[in-house]
Amino acid sequence: MSVKQKQQSDLGATWQSLAHKVIAPVLVDSGAVFPVLDVLGRGLHWFPPKTAQVWRAVLQCIDENTPPTVEAVSLRCDGQRGYVQTIANQWNDEDNRNVVYNATELRRLGSVAELRRIGREIAEVADHNNVLASVEYAQARLSGILAETANRKPDGKIVSDVAWQQIESFTAKAIPTGLEWFDKITGGLWPGMNAWVVGNYKAGKTTLMRNCILYALERGHAVDAFCAEGSREMFTLSCQAMIATKLLLDGGASSKGLRLSGLFIMRVWRDNLAILTKQELDAISEAREIWDSYNVRVWDTADGIRNLATLHHCIQKSRVEHGSLVHWCDYSQLFGDGDKIFDRQSKTALKVQEIATSENVVVVMLAQRNEAAIRSGDSYSSGVKGGGDANAAADFELMPSIDEAVPDVLHVKLKYSRWTGLGSGNHALVGASRLIADERFKCAPLNL
Repeated sequence: MSVKQKQQSDLGATWQSLAHKVIAPVLVDSGAVFPVLDVLGRGLHWFPPKTAQVWRAVLQCIDENTPPTVEAVSLRCDGQRGYVQTIANQWNDEDNRNVVYNATELRRLGSVAELRRIGREIAEVADHNNVLASVEYAQARLSGILAETANRKPDGKIVSDVAWQQIESFTAKAIPTGLEWFDKITGGLWPGMNAWVVGNYKAGKTTLMRNCILYALERGHAVDAFCAEGSREMFTLSCQAMIATKLLLDGGASSKGLRLSGLFIMRVWRDNLAILTKQELDAISEAREIWDSYNVRVWDTADGIRNLATLHHCIQKSRVEHGSLVHWCDYSQLFGDGDKIFDRQSKTALKVQEIATSENVVVVMLAQRNEAAIRSGDSYSSGVKGGGDANAAADFELMPSIDEAVPDVLHVKLKYSRWTGLGSGNHALVGASRLIADERFKCAPLNL
């Protein structure tokens, strides 16, 4: 027998032994079933298959207001009277005293068995057309294991104690956006919440996203960007152009004629490098080094992120491996499966809310407004294309806009807030990169 086979055999024997230690007290002392139920609930998967049938018979007894004696359980467990009696014969006083502890250990070991069962099922997938469906199925099962393994107590006092412990130890930490007015109102973007950035076409949504990401990165936060529109390479070049623009400004360059952008760098680097000045070349070189030092990951459609299960996996992986607490996604109508945009948008809104809560991270989703909302101008609804689920799910909803008459000012409005008052602010955009440079240029209020 190999080492692996021996480990598997030992695991199976331990699992079986624990299952008997839990059920034996129940068969001998019917009152023991209630503390066991508190730990295991009605789940059969905590037990090995054969013993699970005995536990099912115990549950049937409880449902019928019948004490789960050996005789009663045997009657409801076809052909297993001898097995039921064998379990009962293993009763001893020590196991009876430790029944809650043994049930807790059985729950933990049952989680391992359930995980391995999922692995065996996935190992049987042979058709590549079934990969996404299998991933979603496995993720749902794995999420169930995580939820059951956590076994958190929902009692009000316990939850209150944890909440105040977080406050007093200040383990909860918001991520600043760099929008001074927004950060003053909300404290920043909080893990466990989801925010939406909703706007017209070409109204500054991605510009706002890049600026907020860079602001967080500069302050040591780990960030992920999910680009369902455009490539991760162009996103990265655009961010580096913004960093280079800031370096040029810091070096004394005038805000007029700052021409660096992701597309501009891509064009001249390939076709006419000589068009760049020495200052621009130095700034780009330094910007690349700065970007490389950041704790950032950029994903695009080649990574399969439009699938919501894949998106969830990438966010979870980044949180665990890199400590990433804020995740920006561009843009919602491109995520999810289904032919109808309303179905995709609804699923995406619910999934974003679920990911933020279950992973305790910030998820910021960009979204386009529908044509009717664009034509009607301002209204109570932000008019997200695909329905109002985003509005309902959002903890915060920001609406950027740019007046054609004042193209170098980005107006951002906090349209909805589940937790705070509302507000708005104007932000100076500099150069072709569209870097926000509020510290250098103050914007007058706009009539928007």
